[in-house]
Amino acid sequence: MESLLSRAMMLRASSSTRCSGTARQHRAKNNSITTTTTTAIARTSSFSTSSSQSFVSGWGDDGKKNRFRQNRRRKEERARDNTTRGMSGGGGFLEDALERVKQKSAEIEEAVQSVVSSSSSLFKKKESAAHVEDMKAALLRKIETVERGANASEEDKEEIDVLAQRVENTQKRKNALETEYINGKWELMYTTSASILGLTKPKLFRPSGPIYQTIDAKNLRAFNSESAPFYNQVSAELTPTSKSSVDVQFKKFGLFNGLIKINAPESAKGKLDTTFVDEDLRISRGDKGNLFVLLMRDRSATLDEEY
Repeated sequence: MESLLSRAMMLRASSSTRCSGTARQHRAKNNSITTTTTTAIARTSSFSTSSSQSFVSGWGDDGKKNRFRQNRRRKEERARDNTTRGMSGGGGFLEDALERVKQKSAEIEEAVQSVVSSSSSLFKKKESAAHVEDMKAALLRKIETVERGANASEEDKEEIDVLAQRVENTQKRKNALETEYINGKWELMYTTSASILGLTKPKLFRPSGPIYQTIDAKNLRAFNSESAPFYNQVSAELTPTSKSSVDVQFKKFGLFNGLIKINAPESAKGKLDTTFVDEDLRISRGDKGNLFVLLMRDRSATLDEEY
C-alpha cells in the first residue's frame, strides 16, 4: 500500500515536473513570439516613419522648388508657343500689332502732311495777296504821275499797260459780274480814252474834277458823271455777254447835272470787259482797246431808278 502511494506520489511529481517544464516552454515560446512581433512592429514603425518623412519631404522646401521650376518651364513653353504662332502668320497677335503700328504711322504721317500742306497753302495765299497789293501799289504810283492819262507819253502808256496786265494776271477766274465787288460808285483814275479825257478840246473845257462810274449789275445799269466844267452825265443799259464782259447801250446824255437831257442814238454803244476787280480796284478794257483803271468810292451806291 505504501509502495503504491509512493509510486503515485512520484508519478504526480513527475507529471507536475513535466507540466511545469511544458509551461515554461510555452511561456518561452510566447515570449519569443512577443519579442518577434515587437521587433516586427518596431521595424514596421521605423519603415512607416521613414516613409512618412520621405513623403513629407516631397512637400517641403525641395518640393516647392521643384514645383516652381516645373511651373516656370510650363510658362516659358507656352510663351514660346504663342510667339511661334504669332510669327507664323495667320492672324497672330504679333502680326496684328505690327499692322496696327503701320496703320497708326500712316495716319500720323497723313495728319502731318495735311498740317504742312495747310500751312504751306496759307503761307502761299498770304504771300500771293501781299504780292498783288505790291503790284497794285506800283500801278497806282505810276498813274499818279500822268494826270489820269492826259499827260501820259507813249512810254508811260506802255509801262502802265504792263503794270495793269501784271495785276490782271493774278486773277485767273474772270467772273466780275458774279462778284459783289463790281457794284458801287467807282472813280476813274486812269484811261487811254481820248474822248473821256477831252484831249481834242481846249484844256479849259476838259474835265478837271473827278469822273465817276456807277455800276449796278443787279439792275444791269451804268451811270457815268463828270464834274467841272460841264458836269456831263450819261446813262447806259448793260447786256452780259460773259461772266466778265457786257455790251453797253448808252441811253441818255445830260449836261449840267441833268438839267439838259438828250436821248442817245442807237449807234451810241460799246463793249466793256472787266479783267480785274476786288474790294478797292477795278481794271476794265473797252472794245476800242482803251484801258480803264478805277478805285471804289461808294459801295452802297445803286441805280434803282432809271436816269
